[in-house]
Amino acid sequence: MVTSRPPPAALMRLVNPLMRVAIRSRWGRHFGPLAVLRVQGRRTGISREFVAGVHSVDGIPTVFTDRPWRLNFKGGVDVVVMNSGTERPARATLVEEPGEVGPALAAAVQEAGARNLGVAVAKGAHPTSADFAAVGRSMIRITYV
Repeated sequence: MVTSRPPPAALMRLVNPLMRVAIRSRWGRHFGPLAVLRVQGRRTGISREFVAGVHSVDGIPTVFTDRPWRLNFKGGVDVVVMNSGTERPARATLVEEPGEVGPALAAAVQEAGARNLGVAVAKGAHPTSADFAAVGRSMIRITYV
């Protein structure tokens, strides 16, 4: 009923370096929910940047992903969120509990559309929060400081 449909990894390896530059520029406002998240790597301490879609869920900026880089946000970390040519400091926390992720992903899909969140919903289907939880995504909640 609900399946994961992220863009191909090879395409993202090509596009993301360009997007990092474009999102930071004044043209960044044209990229909708896309943002660059800058965080210190949890093991290496090296500054890393990730392009992600930031969607509002109950007024909380939230990223949905299943990519390995999400683990850098485990336990909550300081992050810089860059979009529309601005940088804002924030605190970001990884949430992996399916009981929390499912309803939040369902709300985000309702607001932004399934395709914008890298999921596909079968035509005519009325998925539940449990269906969205089964997709296997985690979410990163962002609190601006």
